[in-house]
Amino acid sequence: MLKELNNGMKMPYIGLGSSRISNIVEVVCTSIKDGLRLIDTAFYYKNEDQVGEGIKKALDEGLCKREDLFVIGKLWIEHKNDPEKAIKDTLAKLKLDYLDMYLDHWPSGNNYTKDGVIKHPSIYELWPKMESLVDKGLTKSIGCSNYNVQSLLNLLSFCRIKPVANEVELHPYYYQEGLKDFCDKENIALIAYYPLAKGNGAKNYVKEHNGEMDIFKEKIILDLVDKYKKTPGQIILNWEVMQGIVTIPGTSNPKRMAENLGALDFKMSEEDIKSLNQFGKKLKFCGCRRFFGMNILA
Repeated sequence: MLKELNNGMKMPYIGLGSSRISNIVEVVCTSIKDGLRLIDTAFYYKNEDQVGEGIKKALDEGLCKREDLFVIGKLWIEHKNDPEKAIKDTLAKLKLDYLDMYLDHWPSGNNYTKDGVIKHPSIYELWPKMESLVDKGLTKSIGCSNYNVQSLLNLLSFCRIKPVANEVELHPYYYQEGLKDFCDKENIALIAYYPLAKGNGAKNYVKEHNGEMDIFKEKIILDLVDKYKKTPGQIILNWEVMQGIVTIPGTSNPKRMAENLGALDFKMSEEDIKSLNQFGKKLKFCGCRRFFGMNILA
């Protein structure tokens, strides 16, 4: 099951998000053996070399060919002045000749620190450099991450190569319906990170608010688990995939990745999808304030 992008490329609907996972080499290699074909990484995760080792191990063992994989990398904030050097550094760590997709990790902006303002190139200055990466064959496609509608509108007003995707936080607690509608209209694929409302961001939120929260224990999820005879994770991932959303759950357990891929073998009803769409508690776990010193998004 593949998602067709606006440039004609196709990508898997379920992949591996590599942020803050351990045992990466084994997880990547074993997951590829179990059917994984989409891998998401980034400079900021500080594990590109380990992801590359896992991919190389899988290729050396003949588990798949490079062209079978869809690998996503991301441009970090401090590297916006020279995206070409950044992507070449990423490729060297991943031991690859090209990426399938390269994303601007956060919208261009300024860092507001205790030492003053650190300025970065505007998106108008950055995007032509991103487009040149496609022209030079360093990546087959380019896209965005953490962009809202206003940021995308700005980019679409002048870009030569349209972004193929926008990777954002999206899960039943935080269903971005307006952004999804806009991206659907503009044929920009949505990629969901934190798709299971797990990870450090969610844990920190719970800790800061002195409470307990687990999407897997919500009644609406448990009712669907009983109805479809699937795991809570499979229910949530299927909810995303059935709406055309690519999803990249992270896991340090290779067996969990195989379970995640099992979310593709059933079809949730439109009624159940709508019920989860309306469930959202509007809880966002990954904000940009810690990167920029202020909320740059509306």
